[in-house]
Order: sequence, then structure tokens, then C-alpha cells
Amino acid sequence: MKRRNFTVSVAKKLLRMLEGDAFPSSSLPRWIVDELREEGLMTAVTHGSRNSFRLTDVEACDRYIRDNYTSGNSLAQWIEAMSEPDENLERSRLVQETGDSKSVRLRTFKGFLVNSYEPIEAMMGDSTFVISPVDGTAVFVQSPEIFRIPSDVVVVGVENGENFRLVRRQRSLFSSRKILFVSRYPQSSDLRNWLMKISNEYVHFGDYDLAGIHIYQSEFYRYLGEKAGFLIPEDIEERLKNGNGELYDIQYLKYRNLKIVDPRLNELVKMIHHYRKVYEQEGYIVGL
Repeated sequence: MKRRNFTVSVAKKLLRMLEGDAFPSSSLPRWIVDELREEGLMTAVTHGSRNSFRLTDVEACDRYIRDNYTSGNSLAQWIEAMSEPDENLERSRLVQETGDSKSVRLRTFKGFLVNSYEPIEAMMGDSTFVISPVDGTAVFVQSPEIFRIPSDVVVVGVENGENFRLVRRQRSLFSSRKILFVSRYPQSSDLRNWLMKISNEYVHFGDYDLAGIHIYQSEFYRYLGEKAGFLIPEDIEERLKNGNGELYDIQYLKYRNLKIVDPRLNELVKMIHHYRKVYEQEGYIVGL
């Protein structure tokens, strides 16, 4: 998305959302809504006939905005600098140029988050450790290049931060096999590179919409091939019947010509177009 679209007005609304506010669908520019929803960072909340939007993962959204729009600065810092009067434009220019003019950019975090509802033995180099996060926590793998898990563990990639945080409430979706849940954020490329190096099966758990299928095919199936799969619950058709028609309409213009390269998704895509509705993965969190 072109950076000129990211105005102080947009930034102020996103800052309020980072602080916990929700916004009516009409008050946010469509481009930022579409972008953040495609990234799994924003979701719609229906109140009767009205929709509002809220963030699904505040920390991940904050990182995404820093990486893509504020050159590593916090939204509050960026807003303050860009709101300076003309005589102080030097400070604004500094914020814009920080990170952009450097040939090498320092990444604060390298790696990805992992979670599990049962203990999993893992290796970090030559050291063995057990992944067994307490409910409400996760483990951050900072050195994925030396991180290994047993070959019989299935890796499940979770798009939405809330689904990742509450994996125990979705246990019925998965088989009795040992599962390591991984988060696509903060850097999906780190996760993908790790998956390419290991032999473990990968299952993608995302929204049941055209944007979610696009993410799976472009970021994972393209690189992993048949080692990757897309989680399709047995009751997905019933859920789609009562899904979100507005979101389908929003995505249709962008993804109507989406090429399905993984034939296992053909039936799911047919159902989405047949009912003209989509279903967001948060709906599978029991007790939400």
C-alpha cells in the first residue's frame, strides 16, 4: 500500500485501536481495513445491522505498523513528529527517513512464537528442553535455525492472535497427534524458512475466506508443497451458511480470480462462492 495514504488521521485512529477502542466500519479507510484483515490483524464485530472493527492481536499489529509505516517508531512518536508545525519539519523528516535511508536495517526480533496444550520435547542446538507453556503464555523461539522438534509432531500455523493464545479451547479441532502451534507473526518469513528445513507436516489454520486461502497458498503451500495442508473442519459448510456475507463481498473484487493451486481446497472455495459468505476462525474458540 502506498505510504502517502498513511496520514496522521489514520494513525490516530489506529493508535486508539491499539489502546483497545473499536471503530465503526465507516470511519476507517477501506484500504487499511482490507490490509489489516488480510494480515489477520483486524476483525469485524456485528452489532445488529452495524459493524465495527477491532484488532485481533495488539502486539502483532503494533509491530506490523512499525515495520511498514512508521520506520520502527511507535505510532505516538510518529504522530507527534508528523504533527509538528512547518518550522519544525526537520524532526518530521527525520522520522520519515529513519530506517529507510539505511542499507542495513536492524531487526529487533528474529523468530516466532510457539504454543502447545501438551508437553513437547524439542532441541535448541545440542540442548534439550520441553515446550509446555502455562495457559495464557507462549514461548518465543529466537534462533529458529537451530530449533528442532520430533518428526512425528504436526506443526499447526495459526493466523489469528486470539486463536493462537487460546489453543486449548480449540482442542476438538485436532487429532490425538502431538501438535506444536506456531504464530505467523512477527515475521512469517522466519517461520516459513524453518518449516522448509524440517520434515514435519504443516497444517494452516486461518480464516475460511478468500484472503486466508491466498495467504496459505502464497506464503506456505508455494514453498512447502504437499507437506502443507489447510485445516478444513467437518462442520465448515454449516458454519459458512451462517457466515459473514459483507466480508465476502469486500474480498470478492480483489480475489474473484484467485487461482487455486492446492486442489484440496476446491470444495471449500466452491462452498464459499455458493453461500457467498466466509467464516472467521475465532468462531471455533469454545466459550468466546
